[in-house]
Amino acid sequence: MGTNTLTKTASKPANGNLRNDVQAVMKILDTFGQLLAEETTALRKSDFKTVDRLQAAKKNLANEYQILVTGLADRKAEVALLEMPLREKLVKSRTGFTHILQENLTALETAKASAGRLVNKILDAARKAVVDDKQTNYSAKGHAQAYKTSTLSLSVDKNL
Repeated sequence: MGTNTLTKTASKPANGNLRNDVQAVMKILDTFGQLLAEETTALRKSDFKTVDRLQAAKKNLANEYQILVTGLADRKAEVALLEMPLREKLVKSRTGFTHILQENLTALETAKASAGRLVNKILDAARKAVVDDKQTNYSAKGHAQAYKTSTLSLSVDKNL
């Protein structure tokens, strides 16, 4: 699924027909869930170009979801009076989205840990390459000195 299918589904709550507002929430949950599932798949494949490409749409969908849910929260009494099949469908939609969201968060944490391990391996290799038993170091005055007494500074930005 490409981001071109993830167009805006709502920009503000209708505050009119509650049934339509609930259906709009379920639609945004479905669309947002599809995007998160796509991102989760990309994370598991280490396809970070796709992950990066999805971020703008992900932010838009999160904002739309917040607007819609805030609108429904203001109408809590009315939502409680909705017919049971529609309320059950809303609960099922929210539960499915929560499951997809949890899988996405797990994939994000795994990718972050993997990237951290990679950075640490690179830093370890760089540190080992800098300290070599056969190297000759020179002081500021140009005198040869043992590598263990020479000073060297190595700093790397570890932020991902």
